[in-house]
Amino acid sequence: MRTLGFQRVLHSLLVGLASAGLALAAPLAPKEGRISVAVAVTDLEPIVRAVGGAQVETVNVFKGCILRKDLQVEPSAKARLLAAEAIVWTGFLNESAAIAEALRGSANHASRLEPKWLDVSKGAMRTNLPTSTCSGYVDPAYADGDPFFWLNPANGGLMARNIARGLGELRPGSRAFFMANAEAFEKALASDIARWKVALKPLQGVRVFAAQCGWQNFSALGGPSFVVCKGTPDEQPSPKALLLHIRAMKAALILVDPNTPPDYVEAFREHSKLKVVEVPSSIEGIRGATTYSALFENLVKSLRLASR
Repeated sequence: MRTLGFQRVLHSLLVGLASAGLALAAPLAPKEGRISVAVAVTDLEPIVRAVGGAQVETVNVFKGCILRKDLQVEPSAKARLLAAEAIVWTGFLNESAAIAEALRGSANHASRLEPKWLDVSKGAMRTNLPTSTCSGYVDPAYADGDPFFWLNPANGGLMARNIARGLGELRPGSRAFFMANAEAFEKALASDIARWKVALKPLQGVRVFAAQCGWQNFSALGGPSFVVCKGTPDEQPSPKALLLHIRAMKAALILVDPNTPPDYVEAFREHSKLKVVEVPSSIEGIRGATTYSALFENLVKSLRLASR
């Protein structure tokens, strides 16, 4: 255990140094034309497009969960990442480590200017604030709380403003344009949130076990209460252990993600005696979804149908 903890700390320090090196790189001089933006999380791309409008072009650099150990930039996105003027990320070290590795591996790394990093997490509300283990170790990547903070739509407006400020630094002449777009995005999202709260009122107090822990962020809106299993870092509990946890938490529904391992889904369906609902935790898994709100629209609809 001590060796594993030391390896984690060493890895985090190395990643931190890599991130610091990027932060200290020479800033980009103001340019004209469209801003090429590399986006670390699929669900942030619609916000970038809403804020930047026709003045941005975007590319997703990762597919699937950003917290996996083998996180790497998608080969199909690497060329566009290397040409990006801005990187929109969530502030978690595994993203910066993977992106930094891709940038360092480019043939013209020494001569190219580094992109501007836009951390959308600044000021975001978070859940699941961590506590140290018995050995006193806290993974720095989780020090600020649940990494899936964007699954609380109340953070949407703040993320839009963070993006607007960053894009405005790259194109000072368009600052007002970007901020106006961010404000319009926040206003439209506020209307959606008000509607979702009304739709979720009949589910007030219903306990939903979510295999994807990030949905606990959505509990901030009211309605159902999302409960998760807090296990040992880097160790996935067995299906049997999760079933025991679900019973202890007195959950009424089980929410799974398309990425939930099949053996867990099978165990939930066969042994829980509860309704199991599959809901993607990213627009990446929702056919035809192109907006940030579509993620929550789909969740609310699924929960209402499942509770009938």
